[in-house]
Order: sequence, then structure tokens, then C-alpha cells
Amino acid sequence: MNQPELTLVLIGFGNVARRFVKLLSETSDRLDFTWKIVGISTRHHGSVVAPDGIDISRALQTVEGRQSLDRLDPEPRERSGIDVIRQVADAMADEAAEGRLICIETTVLDIDRGEPSVSHVRAALEGQAHVVTANKGPAAFAYHELEALAESVDRVFFFEGAVMDGVPVFNLVRETMPAITVEGFRGVINTTCNFILSELERGTEFERALADMQSRGIAEADPSLDVDGWDAAAKTAALVNVLMGSVITPHHVTRTGIRDVTGMDAREALGRNKRIRLVASASRQGGKVKARVEPELLDHHDPLANLVDLNNALYLTTDLLGEVGIVQRGGSLTQTAYALLSDVSRISQRLKEL
Repeated sequence: MNQPELTLVLIGFGNVARRFVKLLSETSDRLDFTWKIVGISTRHHGSVVAPDGIDISRALQTVEGRQSLDRLDPEPRERSGIDVIRQVADAMADEAAEGRLICIETTVLDIDRGEPSVSHVRAALEGQAHVVTANKGPAAFAYHELEALAESVDRVFFFEGAVMDGVPVFNLVRETMPAITVEGFRGVINTTCNFILSELERGTEFERALADMQSRGIAEADPSLDVDGWDAAAKTAALVNVLMGSVITPHHVTRTGIRDVTGMDAREALGRNKRIRLVASASRQGGKVKARVEPELLDHHDPLANLVDLNNALYLTTDLLGEVGIVQRGGSLTQTAYALLSDVSRISQRLKEL
């Protein structure tokens, strides 16, 4: 069977998207599809649309050299991410109709309304493109609307990278746990906060630990989203919406970040054989789902207390399987980029089944 050629448009071309593109090349001998990128939109480095395919090496060099992608475009002009999506959808109408057009959305999380990422996803689906995103916003603010839209146009809306990088959380439940009801969950799901708390235990200053996460490209572009608990709240909302069938946004999550946790707090807890960790949780109470994110003082026997540095974990409470744990021993740009790659690969497999 011939490998399908997938046509990609990238909305956002930051650390994660650039690592994804490089990963496509690095794993080409393992992939069951070929690909070309025909559009890239960025917030600070312009945009380019080229239906015959973009020279991705030049695009990487241009952005990493802090130059504008406009110089690569045959008809350069100012346009938004939605403009690029619509232009590509019109130019690649045949590929879209055949289900080979995919929008890769990796813009920065907006904690107010999830925009413009929600509108990006909506526009892509309306243009008959599949959507893959690592942005938490769409699932946290508009999951049910966007999922219904995807079904109505026979396209998919995938977002495995939104929580725990490339570890299959959403796919695990949706693909391998039929007839299961998720009653709640509890986990450590913000890598930056877990690293900072681990470093505080070792005597490192808060700001130095945060700067380390920023230098690795792991912390959010606005690090207050991490330390004030908003990133974890967005992930919590996405998990509640997708796995528990409720309808909430990050603003419905009771939230306390780690900004007020001191090194003395962390070391005193460790001296008592305990640990402070930022815990995200949700449970059904009286027919409603209650969700929260807050630092908790954990006993040493709590599995979440054993998570240090870049480790994350999520424990699901289910009606038929009891408690199911998913542990990630380390996270990086590669893991997040892999989440995008795995979702794209699932779309390729879907095409082969048609």
C-alpha cells in the first residue's frame, strides 16, 4: 500500500513546532506517511504559504535567526493564523477533501478565553482539515463544541500533547478503555512546578529553578501561568471535559499556585519525610464535578510524593478498573513534539482504513 502524503499547515512555530518538524525528518524511516508543509504562521516572525511545499530548512534557519518568514513567501503580506488556515484550505482543496490536510496548532496558551487557538481549530475544521494541537486551550475552553464540529465534517480533533507531553492519557482512555467511567483523577501534571519544588528541597532559589525551566523551553512563555497554577488548571479542565464528560473551563477550577512556597517550607517538609507537590484533582460530588489545583503536603507513601524533577503522574479513578496510574519519568520538548507526531500518525492510519 502506498504511503499517503500528508499536507501540513503550522499555526505557531515556536520551540515545540520546530522540534516537531525536526522529529519528522529524524524519524522518516519509521513513519508510514510522507509529508510536506505548505503554510506556517507565527506571532513574531511573519508567515509563509507555498502550495508546492516550503523549504523547511530555510524556514527553520529564518526563524531561529530571528528573521521574518515573509521573505520566503512568493506573495508576502500581513495575515493572521486564521488567514493562513483559510488560504491553505482554499489552495489545497483537493487534499482537504481527501482528508490529507492537517493543521498543527501550537500557539501560546491564553488563559482568559483560549483564543486565538479555539478559533484556529474551528477555522481548520471548517476548512475540512484535521487538527492536531499541543495547546491546552481548545480542550479546556471548547472541547465539546469542537469535537461536535469535527464529527460533523468527518475530521478529527486530536490534542494528546495537551497533558503529560507524549504520554497517551486521552488515547489510553478513549481507545483502550471501552465502557469505563472515569469518576475522578489526581496527579502532578505541571513539570515546571514539580522541578521548582524539587530544587527548593535542594536549596536552589525559586527564580534560578524557574530560569532553568525557561532556558530548556519547558516553562510556559509566560511563566506565571505555571507558578500561579493556571497551566495545571487548564490541563485539569481538559481532563474533566474529555474524560469525565463535564463542561468546565480553567476558571471553574479552584486554584492555588506555588508562588508562596518557600525553600524553607520545602526543606522542612522533607525533614519530616513529606513533600510539597502541586496536585491537580477532580471528583464527582452530588452529580457535579469539583476540580482543584493546589500545593499539598504529601506523606512519603503517597505515589505523588515520589515524583521529583521532571516527573509527572496521573492516577485515574474508574468504576470498573479501580485506580489506573500513568507515570512519566521526565519530560522535554521531544516528548511534546512526539505527541504531535503520534497524533499525525494516527490520522495517517485512519486514511489507510478508509
